This record gives sequence, C-alpha cells and structure tokens, in this order.
Amino acid sequence: INPSIKSDIIDLDEYRTGERKEGAYFAAWYFVSKSAYGVTLMITGFALSIAGFVPNATQSATVIWTFKGLYAGAPFFAYIIGAILFSTFHFDENEHKKVIAELEAQRGER
Repeated sequence: INPSIKSDIIDLDEYRTGERKEGAYFAAWYFVSKSAYGVTLMITGFALSIAGFVPNATQSATVIWTFKGLYAGAPFFAYIIGAILFSTFHFDENEHKKVIAELEAQRGER
C-alpha cells in the first residue's frame, strides 16, 4: 500500500469503528511485508534451483529466462493483482474531507 494512503485508511477505519488503531495497522503491514520478502527469497531459490542455476558458471538460457521472469514478470503480475484489488477501494478527496471533519467533531466532544 502506498504510504500516502495509509493514514487515510486509518482515518476511515476510525470513522467506521470509533477506534484509532495505527499500531495494529502498521504491525500488520510490516508483518505482511517481511513475510512477502521471505516468501520471495524462498520462491527465487526454488525457481533458480529448478532452472538449473550453478553459481560461478555460465548460465543456461533457461536460467537467464528464469531471472528475467523473476525480475520483471513476477512484479508485473503482482502489481496487476494489487491494482485490481485496490480498484475496489473508493475513497476520494471529498469523502476524506467529510471523514476528517466528522472525526475532528467527535474529538472535540471528548
């Protein structure tokens, strides 16, 4: 998730639930991020092993194409999937202003 929208998501959640949960959100985002790094390294190792990668040697065409797929293809498809999932999140500037105004009013009442 783009860092610029994280605070908007937290504000929207507070608006909907009445609770401020930045800690839970950031913990979840960083857990998912670190898990994704681990899974990525594991998949990369398996893919290169299956393709026949040999350290310190001239690589076969299969290994070269595997590198290309891992470097360009996998991120491309991940971004496409992310864009599709994120396209269902409709939260424009006007809605954000409304949420912020409501939250400020609620905080003023406390």
